[in-house]
Amino acid sequence: MNGRRERGFTLVEMLAVVALIALLIGILLPSLSRSIRKATATVCLHNLHELDQALHTYRLDHRGLLPDVSAGFSGGRSGAVDDVHSAAWYGRLIPAYLPDTRVLICPADPFGSVVDTGVSLERQSDPGNLSSYGMNDVIRLSGRLNLDRFSPRRPNETLLLADMGPDAVPSNRRNMEGAAGLYRSSGRLPWDDNYDVGAAGLKMSWMTERHLGRINVLTVGGSIMSVPTRVLMGERIRSYYGDCAGGGCPLCNEFDIPHYSFASSRIYWWTGSLVNAAE
Repeated sequence: MNGRRERGFTLVEMLAVVALIALLIGILLPSLSRSIRKATATVCLHNLHELDQALHTYRLDHRGLLPDVSAGFSGGRSGAVDDVHSAAWYGRLIPAYLPDTRVLICPADPFGSVVDTGVSLERQSDPGNLSSYGMNDVIRLSGRLNLDRFSPRRPNETLLLADMGPDAVPSNRRNMEGAAGLYRSSGRLPWDDNYDVGAAGLKMSWMTERHLGRINVLTVGGSIMSVPTRVLMGERIRSYYGDCAGGGCPLCNEFDIPHYSFASSRIYWWTGSLVNAAE
């Protein structure tokens, strides 16, 4: 025995180790969070692929028609319709064309837990507002639009479905269900939902930046892509955009309607004329 004692860590050394660990966590957490968000965006893209397959099969069985939500839809909430399968575009797909309703929910949707995917559409408390994805309202409002007989000029650049918000609800809405909760306009993706960053009062926009400042989009032609939205959310909505009009947008060229523009990503609400578009 030489009489020496093992020396332990001093308080200063322990504090230095703790500080180093905290520093490493601070460096790694944002990277981990970003990786997780990228992973959820990938799942979302897969969901859109599954929805595209369901819509394509539906069209094959219905002579080129997309699900008709106009019959039984009165413009209000799900309680205002006689048939819950008419409450939103996806209602006609369930269950024959879309047996797994989980693909209706984007994993990054903060309100995805509202939907009980184990419960049938008839037993849902709000069947018109279940989906994280909305259908292009230009197409929905064109009636029984036959995409086989009247297709957009550039299907791969024409919006069909996309991520939709809102990702928050007004404070006066007490819960996330029924008339007091989340309202996604029965799966409707409007070109202009009266949201304007300069408008007075509370405005709830469907626009979101759910995937690192972007949304995922499915086109009529089956293309699936990520489109930046963060900048768009801070801009005023206009009725005319040069690049959008140049892409053949009828909202710019025919109707002079204020709308969001994704033309910078070569995505349009429609490409070509909408005259006589419905069957």
